[in-house]
Amino acid sequence: MPTEALPKNREPLDGYFGRFFELLRGGLASGGSELGLPMTLFSLAVSTRATQLVEIGRFKGLSTVALASALKFNDIGWDEPRQHKQRPGMDYAAFEAPRRRRLVSIDLCPTAEATEAIEQAGLSDYVLMVNERSDAVRLTSPIDILFIDGDHTYQGCSEDVLRYVPQVRPGGYFILHDYFGWYDAEGRNNSPIKRVIDELSPERFPRLLIDTGYQSFAVFRRPDPRIGA
Repeated sequence: MPTEALPKNREPLDGYFGRFFELLRGGLASGGSELGLPMTLFSLAVSTRATQLVEIGRFKGLSTVALASALKFNDIGWDEPRQHKQRPGMDYAAFEAPRRRRLVSIDLCPTAEATEAIEQAGLSDYVLMVNERSDAVRLTSPIDILFIDGDHTYQGCSEDVLRYVPQVRPGGYFILHDYFGWYDAEGRNNSPIKRVIDELSPERFPRLLIDTGYQSFAVFRRPDPRIGA
C-alpha cells in the first residue's frame, strides 16, 4: 500500500504516557494494524503474566514491539496485595516467579523497519525472529498467546489456525486480525479472516470481537477444563 507521512504520530507525547506509547503510535503504517491492536496485545500479555508468545506476521514490527514490551514489563514485575490471592487452585509463588520469556516472531518476508523498531526499543533479547514460512516452523513449548496476522488468504489463515492453535495451552489466548476489509462495490465485507473467524465454534473457543472502527480483531480463549472455564 502507498505510504503516508501520518505527521500527528511523530509529535512528542505528554511525558505521562512515556516512550512506549510514542513507539506504538509512531509505528502505525499503511498495510499494518490500527493502534487498538498493539494496545490490546500488550494489555492481554501483561494481564496474564504471559511467558511464551508467538506471532505469525511481523510486517514493520508494531505487534512485535507491543508483545515484547509486555514480556519486559512482566520481567520487571509488580506486587499484588495478599487479599487478591484467594483462588485455591492457584500456585501464586510459581505464577509470580521469574521465568524465561520469549516471543517467537514468524515472517517469511522480514523488513528492515521491524528490526530497527525492535532494536530501537531495546527488546532484542526477548524476540526470536524466524524468517520462514509458518508451515515450516516447528515449536515444542506450549503457547500462552498466539497472534495470527500473516497469510491473509482464507486457506493460509485457516492452516495457521489448524497448525498453531492446538499448541495454545488450556486457558491461553489466540488473536486473529482483519475482521473487516476486502469490500466490494456494494460495500459487503469480504474479509477472508472474517470467514475463518466465523467458522470457529464459539462453544469450543469463546471469543470477543474488538471493533476498533478500523480492521478490528477477534480474541479467542482456549478453555481450561481444570477451572471449568
